[in-house]
Amino acid sequence: MSNLLSGAGSSSPHQESPAEHKSIETGYGGPPTHYPAYPYPPPPPQEIRIIAPPVQFRRFGNAAALGLITFGICTVQQSMMDAGISVGYGHGTNSMAGQSIAVAGVAQFAAGLWQIANGDTFEGAAFTSFGASWFAKGLAQFPGSGVIAYQESESPEVARKQRGIIALTWGIWVFILLAGNVKSHVANIVLFSTLNLEIDFECAGAWTGNERITKAGAWFGFFCGLSAMYNAAAILLNEENFWFNLPVGNWYTPVPIQDEEAAIYDE
Repeated sequence: MSNLLSGAGSSSPHQESPAEHKSIETGYGGPPTHYPAYPYPPPPPQEIRIIAPPVQFRRFGNAAALGLITFGICTVQQSMMDAGISVGYGHGTNSMAGQSIAVAGVAQFAAGLWQIANGDTFEGAAFTSFGASWFAKGLAQFPGSGVIAYQESESPEVARKQRGIIALTWGIWVFILLAGNVKSHVANIVLFSTLNLEIDFECAGAWTGNERITKAGAWFGFFCGLSAMYNAAAILLNEENFWFNLPVGNWYTPVPIQDEEAAIYDE
């Protein structure tokens, strides 16, 4: 009792226990309420870090099927008109303006952006570049854009050679994409091989003015569009929603790269 009385009457400050000091510093359960006059410091600002979720938790699906089917549909349509199937050579291509802008342009460009967000740089670069190309092609055929009037002011020979220059640069880009697919499956190799041949024949036909070469390139484009549609079907149709997986011809088995640091720890 004497100790309690002496403690109550003592003027010495209250000595905190380590547990109380820890609760005050960390704020477990909120700030202490039994010390209203205690100078409780505000917590330091916390750094906000935004971490991308793993691939399996991302909300973006595989947009390769969208990019392939939009490219394939418009390529088949354009190639049939360029080859003179049903409509005659050089007729009906202006009707592709809407398809080029909306389907092969905007939709394919969006698919490329989704693939970049999914971490697939190769397909993202392919789809966005070809989507922009198709959009520009449709804009050139759209009335009122000013491109048609500009093309009509040029001489036919100059306009033809200009198309050859454009085809040449795109042929280089498609060859790079083909080189990046040599270890892919056969369906992809066929797609980029026929696309490369289409653009090469288009370039040669534009520079020489030979209609037969241009028609031959259109036929390669026709089969290129069909192969793109097949690749899209191979992605969409699988054992979950179809009877079997469509064969694509996987011929190369990549060798897994052994991490040197992981090998050291494994030893």
